[in-house]
Amino acid sequence: MISCTRIHDVAYYLASAEQQAADRASTTRPEAAGRDRPEAEPCDGPGRWVVLQPEPPTPLLLRPGVPNILDGLRPGDPVVPGVLRDLVAGRDPATGRMAARRRRPIAGAPVPPPGGYDLQFSLPKSVSLLGLLGELARPGLLAAIRAIHAQAISRALQWAFDLGLIASRSRGRRVAVQRVIGARFDHAASRAGDPQLHSHVVLSKTAIGWDGRLRQLDNYLLLTHAGAIAALARCEEVFLLHARLGLRTRPVGRSYEIIGVPAPLLALFSKRRRAITARMAATGRGTAQDRRAAQLAAYATRSGKTHGALRDAQAAWAAEAAAQGWSAGALLQSVAQAQAMCPPRQEADATARAAELLRLCAGHLSQSHAAADGFTAAFELLQHEAIGSDAVLDLVAACRQAPVPSRPVMPTGGQAAPGIAAPANVVREAGDERLADILARQPSPPTSPEPC
Repeated sequence: MISCTRIHDVAYYLASAEQQAADRASTTRPEAAGRDRPEAEPCDGPGRWVVLQPEPPTPLLLRPGVPNILDGLRPGDPVVPGVLRDLVAGRDPATGRMAARRRRPIAGAPVPPPGGYDLQFSLPKSVSLLGLLGELARPGLLAAIRAIHAQAISRALQWAFDLGLIASRSRGRRVAVQRVIGARFDHAASRAGDPQLHSHVVLSKTAIGWDGRLRQLDNYLLLTHAGAIAALARCEEVFLLHARLGLRTRPVGRSYEIIGVPAPLLALFSKRRRAITARMAATGRGTAQDRRAAQLAAYATRSGKTHGALRDAQAAWAAEAAAQGWSAGALLQSVAQAQAMCPPRQEADATARAAELLRLCAGHLSQSHAAADGFTAAFELLQHEAIGSDAVLDLVAACRQAPVPSRPVMPTGGQAAPGIAAPANVVREAGDERLADILARQPSPPTSPEPC
């Protein structure tokens, strides 16, 4: 899943990254153990730079004679706190001058800093449990899963950048940018203190345009295509989990879970969901029927951040699981047995149906709602085929080279199958009838998926 939140500073993210250094220091200096720690989730390591740019990258064209500090940032390198603070504050890291244009909403009112966007990518619960608890019995498993998650995020964001979905806006028109700088911070716990691997990608609202000027990103297109970005990331995750770790997955709604992770463990470490469901039940509503009310319930049940290092949290989770009869070794054994019982993967027609959707997308602007809905539906069809984002994007490129007319004729009898409704907000503009018809024929997500 993915969420996008507007932020105005990066103090929380930098504090969570500095937590690891503080905890390491406390192991060598006993007097530091009782010192107050920054409020943060269990984390692992410093933040890492995220750099979105065209391939091959082009040198930045800023003012002549001014050293270009942004050209020295490399994806994956540790974040330099001062540079990230400057970018999010709208300052030029090289000169310290305010480079972003800021508007005063009301005369005399304080001007908020430009800020940025927090894109949160979260792994399914079964993947989090396998990585955080399985690591205790199989060292290196957590690092492998986090590397998979980081690569999936990178691929999805680069696709969005290449397609022009991460861009600026000027006088009502989309303006492409040549460099977007951000930082990825990896966290390991939910607000309820459960194991939950997720990453915060902080994209600075200050980006570099092709004219060399510092521009402000517009999140409209990013939010419009958030579903497609998340589904493409899941495509890469499912592929890499199978290719690198030999793990098979099963579809669960729009997401997936690893086959063999015990259901009692999933329920045990889903305190956040139980709190939201309980609050919804008190009002007589369900999360599936009223997503807006579910979001409000999620905000109402949010707890404060927890303190502590990742190793301390892992020990607590292991003890909690052991109390229910599940050790780290038993978890790995359960997954291994279930994976061995899975039949060979069978070919499906999902690729053909996705290709049909993508060909229809080619008849619309990539930045339109019609394309956004088509991309999302196609990627969701492909994410369980374990073909990876490279193959998915090759299919996108092939379909875009042979676009269909933007106003295709509705075929005879093009009605939605009884009992299956087209996804919401699909028919947005003229010429979407054929796209809506194909989306309506897609099967509904299974409510109780088979083990394999």
